[in-house]
Order: sequence, then structure tokens, then C-alpha cells
Amino acid sequence: MKITCNSCGKKINIPDEKIPQGRSFSVVCPHCKGKVNVEQERDSSTNPPKEADSSGVSAEQYQPPGDDVSLDFAEEGQKTAMVCDDKNSEAIKSALKELDYRVSIASSSEDAINRMKFTLYDIIILNEEFDNSMSENNKVLKYIQPISMPIRRKIFFVMVGNNFRTFDNMTAFAKSANLVINTKDLPNFKSIIKKSVSDNEVFYKVFKETLRGAGKM
Repeated sequence: MKITCNSCGKKINIPDEKIPQGRSFSVVCPHCKGKVNVEQERDSSTNPPKEADSSGVSAEQYQPPGDDVSLDFAEEGQKTAMVCDDKNSEAIKSALKELDYRVSIASSSEDAINRMKFTLYDIIILNEEFDNSMSENNKVLKYIQPISMPIRRKIFFVMVGNNFRTFDNMTAFAKSANLVINTKDLPNFKSIIKKSVSDNEVFYKVFKETLRGAGKM
């Protein structure tokens, strides 16, 4: 779908698979950062298919529960991040912007999950107490954990908490995260993320080369 920004007049091309069928939605113009609202006719008789698409996620999973969906839209090649943290979002956002990420702030668990249904973020930062929850009942964590590995490998998932030991790989594994950070170490967030993402990229580069060598890619 092609739309035009009302503020700057730039043309925006949105992949069809990201468009919620029969629902109004909004996108942020990557040029002027203005919000563009898009209205669509509603079709209550439409039932999305359950078969998985090439990404491994069923079309049913992409159907948001609300009538108005806010889509994060970035220019091609732009790194994206979503922050789910009620207390430290601005500090984390500032550090990520310095690392050239386009950052979105989730206002609630439902908002975060809706955004993830339409956007494959490069980085997701989740505080275990986000939206007044803990790890055992954190809705965002429960949504991320069952994501299929071909998609999950594309997301660098970070959990922040008061009881974590930064760089504790066993805790990260138990939480299905790439990295855990103690809140006391957030002043060093930029350098921690920069190093960890770089290490992760090197690991998966070797991993992919190994799969190719074995004829599995």
C-alpha cells in the first residue's frame, strides 16, 4: 500500500503483509516523523488464514485485537528498537538513538505485543517489571518466548531487572533472552549493548557459515 504523508507530502510504501485487514491504523513518517492515519473499510466477515507464512508466523497472529493499530515504519536499512520499561525508557531511548536505532516506546503490554505483530525489531528491551508485572506473568515475555527460531534469531532481546547479574548467560538462557542487565548498570547501557550486539552478530555469522558448509542453508 502506498500512502502520502499529510505533513511533508512524502510517499510511504507499506508492505501489504504489515497492513491490518479491515482496520484503521497509523504510521510514523520516516521523513518528518509526523503521524499518518489510514482508514480502511471494515469487513467483519473476513477470517484470516491460520497457515504459517514464509516467516513462520501465522496470519492469525498478525491480527491485532484493537480497532486502531499504530505501526512502526522505518526506512530501508534503518535499525529499529522497542523499549518496554516504565522507569528507564528515556535513558535507554537516548542510548539507543546514539547507536543509530529508531526507537519506539511501548505504553503497555498490549501495545508492545500489537507492535511486535507488525514490526520485526532489531532490538527489544524489556524490564521484567514492565506494566506492573514480574517475569512469571510478564505478557511481553510470554509472547516472545514461543517465537520460532528463524524469526527469533533476528531479534536481540534484552531483559532488565533489579536482581539480574549483567552478562549472566545462564539467567539470559532461562529467560530466553540474549542478554540480561542489572538496572544499576544502565548508565553503561550504550557500551554494553554495543559490545553484546557486535558479539551476537559475529556468532551468527559463524553459525550461518557453518550451516552453509553443512548444506543446511
